[in-house]
Amino acid sequence: MVWQRIRSLLSSSPRLERDAPPLPSDETTVTSLQTIAYWRYHARLSFQTPLTCLKRDGEVRRQHPPEFQPMQRSGKGCGDWIPYRSDGFVAVAELSSTQMESWTAESGIQREPKLRLLIRFREIFESKVLHVDQKLMQIYALVDQDGFRAVASSLMGEHFPDDVFIAELTKLRGIGLQKAHLLWNAGLRTPAMVQAASDAELRGIRGIGPKLIAQLRSQAVA
Repeated sequence: MVWQRIRSLLSSSPRLERDAPPLPSDETTVTSLQTIAYWRYHARLSFQTPLTCLKRDGEVRRQHPPEFQPMQRSGKGCGDWIPYRSDGFVAVAELSSTQMESWTAESGIQREPKLRLLIRFREIFESKVLHVDQKLMQIYALVDQDGFRAVASSLMGEHFPDDVFIAELTKLRGIGLQKAHLLWNAGLRTPAMVQAASDAELRGIRGIGPKLIAQLRSQAVA
C-alpha cells in the first residue's frame, strides 16, 4: 500500500525547475546525496505549525538547507526539506523515514486548500492585537466557511481549537499539559495572561506554588 501511494504521488509530483543544475561539488557533500538537484520545503500541515514555517512551504534551495548539516534535513516538527532530482521528481531513495511519512501523508489534491486554511488560522492565532476571545470567534467563523469546512474537519481534533491554545501554555517552563488545562479552565488562556495573573489567582490552581510562580514571572513571553 505504501509503494502504491508513492507511485501515485510520483505521477502527480510537481516538477519544479525541470532544468535545475546539479549541486555544486563540495567537500561536505555526502556522496549519496550528489544525485539531488535541490530541496523543496514541505511544511507540516498542522494547526500547531508556526506561520513562518507555513509561509515557507514550496521554498526551493539549491544547496543543503542552511539550517541543517548535510545529513540532518528534518524541519524539527515544522516541516521537512524534501530532496528533488533534476528531472523535477522527488528523490524517494534519499528520503528518511520521517520525510517519507510526512511526504506521503500530506501530499495530494487537498494540500493547497489546507495550507491556505492553516495560514489564515495562524494569522489569527498569532495576532498581537486580538484578544483570545476575539481569536476564538474568528477561528470558529473561519473553519465554518464553505471553502474550508471540509478540509478543516480533516485537520481538527476533538477539542479544537482549545487544544492549540492549551499547547501554547506548555511553552512556559514548569507548565505541562495537565497544568495547562487547569490554567485554561481558570480563564488564563495565554502565557501573557498567566504572567499577568496575581499570585493569589495562581496559587488557587492545583499544583502551582510560590516556586513555580517565581519561575513563571522570570520568563520572557513574546
